[in-house]
Amino acid sequence: MRFRVLGPMEVRGPGNPGTDLTPPAAKPRVVLATLLVRANEAVPIETLITELWDDTPPRTATTTLQVYISHLRKLIADAGPEETPPAIHTGRHGYLLELDTCGLDVSCFERYGEEAAAAQRDGAHAEAAELYARSLALWRGPFLPDVPAGPVLSAAATRLTELRTAALEGRFRAGLRLGRHQELLGELQAAVAEHPLREELHGQLMVALYRAGRQAEALQVFSSLRRTLVQELAIEPGPDLQNLHQRLLAGDRELRRTEPEPPRPAPPAPPAVEPGLLPPEAELDRLDALLRGAPTGGTVVLTGGPGAGKSSLALHAAHRVADAFPDGRILIDLDHARTSPANDPLPRLLRGLGATGPLPDTEPERRGLLDRLLDGRRILIVLDNAPDTEGLRPLLPTAPDSVTLVTTRRAPDEGTPASVLRLSRPSEDQALRMLDSAAGAPHSRTDPDSTARILAACGHVPAALRIAGDRLAAHPHWTPAAFATRLDDETSRLDELRANGQDIRTVLTRGLCPDQRQALARLGLLPAAPFGAPAAAAALDTSPPKAERLLDRLVDDHLLEAERPYGSGLPHYRLPVLLRLLSAELAAEEPAETVAAVTERFCTDFTAAAELAEELIASGTAAAPRDHAGGGAVHGRRPDHWFTEERAALVGAVVLAYERGLWQPALRLARAVTGLLEASAAWPEWNVVQQVALDAAGRLDDPSARAAALRSLGDLAWQQHHLELAADRYEEARRTAESVGDRTEEARALTGLADLTLEHRPSSETRALVERAAEAARASGDRRARFEAARCEALLALADGRSHAATRAFTTCRDLAEALRDRRLDAFARRGLRSATAPCPSDDALELRPAVWRLRGPRP
Repeated sequence: MRFRVLGPMEVRGPGNPGTDLTPPAAKPRVVLATLLVRANEAVPIETLITELWDDTPPRTATTTLQVYISHLRKLIADAGPEETPPAIHTGRHGYLLELDTCGLDVSCFERYGEEAAAAQRDGAHAEAAELYARSLALWRGPFLPDVPAGPVLSAAATRLTELRTAALEGRFRAGLRLGRHQELLGELQAAVAEHPLREELHGQLMVALYRAGRQAEALQVFSSLRRTLVQELAIEPGPDLQNLHQRLLAGDRELRRTEPEPPRPAPPAPPAVEPGLLPPEAELDRLDALLRGAPTGGTVVLTGGPGAGKSSLALHAAHRVADAFPDGRILIDLDHARTSPANDPLPRLLRGLGATGPLPDTEPERRGLLDRLLDGRRILIVLDNAPDTEGLRPLLPTAPDSVTLVTTRRAPDEGTPASVLRLSRPSEDQALRMLDSAAGAPHSRTDPDSTARILAACGHVPAALRIAGDRLAAHPHWTPAAFATRLDDETSRLDELRANGQDIRTVLTRGLCPDQRQALARLGLLPAAPFGAPAAAAALDTSPPKAERLLDRLVDDHLLEAERPYGSGLPHYRLPVLLRLLSAELAAEEPAETVAAVTERFCTDFTAAAELAEELIASGTAAAPRDHAGGGAVHGRRPDHWFTEERAALVGAVVLAYERGLWQPALRLARAVTGLLEASAAWPEWNVVQQVALDAAGRLDDPSARAAALRSLGDLAWQQHHLELAADRYEEARRTAESVGDRTEEARALTGLADLTLEHRPSSETRALVERAAEAARASGDRRARFEAARCEALLALADGRSHAATRAFTTCRDLAEALRDRRLDAFARRGLRSATAPCPSDDALELRPAVWRLRGPRP
């Protein structure tokens, strides 16, 4: 947090510019101001009460003060997380506001003033002038004009106002020593008008006028001050000022002597690179060539994803091309500018290039100063961690002799005049070399399988590989296999990737704007699988076209990867592995109602799409018309391709909805996808979704849904030839359906039980099961249940050698399949009709269900 009292009170939360948290009421401002001027010092309760109410406190003063303290603590808590948050502590006799004084303008003002005075004593007048200017720039008006002042604040106002005037005199003193009298004249005249009795200010104005060739005006300043002192205070000016007056009258040449401005220093060189952590040689060569070949005044842009090694590559290149930039190289980390206004990059760049004294107020003037500082100098300017290239214009010089290197996640627009180098994901060999280099050991040769697991867990991200290597180097007793096992746990992987002050979370979140952070949090609510624009639209609560535009921007920012799955021609997106883990953590911070709403939306969309896809596949339709209602994700696409692409996401959505306690959406989606999973023989996924459906039905106390899930699990067990398990599932499904009068599921369970014996010699039990299934199906009126019952009747008739009965039953199956518009069932019925009249050998195969064959047993 940042607290400003050198002017109207202002409290800002973390970030740039930060949320305005200034207390609106006067009394809490008094308490906060008193604690701030005595920051990190206990303030007695009696002192605070006197500051609030002087000598007439109310009876409830102590209680009211506690309320104000509570409000201030809430204000601090509402500011949001930061590394060293302020805290108000309660002691035996008072309150103490503990805070980092870097966030308090009074502390910064006093520190700058002390440093300036020390520099002036050492003869470093240019440094002193700059430090005094920084301290004075913190003042935005009189001390706390919007806060009622008691004894403590009145004393603080007196002390700080005196320090401000002393700093003003110190800056003028240093400026005059440097010969800046011409540019200081206006400020000196204003300062003398504000402080009509301040003799040193009058003396400084007299010297500035004298040096400017205005000796008469300088003498008038003395006469005016003498007249005021005599008339109002009946005293003469002090000896120092009278001595100065005599020297002016004598035309003393020594008064014109100044010290030369120090020469413009070379910009500070970029920090040294660490040995053994070289970026890929090919990319370093390419960047070297771009920098050496860039036209003067040109820009080179280095772009890549978070942790891709942009900063490291830029640093190595800056050292490598030092001979091409003899006047120096300067590095400005733009990431700091996002954390504090004091880190504004243009002033930092100007100071680094040698600017001294107060900087111009307007951007055009500062740009002009930038070009003057660069004029005739061959300098490389490295602007690291830029959010984009659009906001860099104030930092890009128009002077013709220098070159700018920008590192950023987002590539510049096509119209931006710049050479662009895009960092791609390191190859397997490059990633192995990075890991071995950081670890200081050839793990890739001694344990290639484990190192490959480490690379995969790190997503081949250079920053993550470096941290992983550092951790292996710091723990020589760890084997690569042991560390790979630690990284296998996705719930703690980001925690494992921290070492030597480096944290992969910091790397991944650096430069994220609030919109990007929210988008990642919402996308983190989706299943951990590639997703299309419709699923993203459900997460982001927007339309698919708008979602696709946002996703494309995230791809441009290297926060998403785009791919075109087989057959669709439509883009799918995936979060890189480490960003997927980060987005899951961000998603966990979302409000419960947001999580529920997003989950409900994508489950509803997936359910509609799955139902439409199954309908299209069953009817043999190539694609849904674009104006078809519902299932928008399938429109214009082959439904089988859509299901292949979305299968992992569909199953993941069922599981997520269940884990988030949304039983009904989980159940609906499980029902919608099961037919597609069954048709594609996706047995593991089929088991997952139906186990979820079974538990969700129990939590909803829905016996019919429970019977359906049990029957589907029975079908799965039967498909896998786990006959005892299938029998148990079918029987439990039958009992459950019968208990609530659900004839449809009762019929389907009975046909399942019948199927268990139809592939062998039928028994009386088989015939009874088929008859009961047929009766339940007729009572239900459900066409699919009637189809399954007729199928069992047909198979039983075939087993008994009753071809006419089999023909009638298969004909019923065909008619029902046509009514259901299910091409797969229709084909089964027609194959059955042919088999009913054709002679079959005893060892022939028997199609028990569509596309499910068993060897026929011997006939009776």
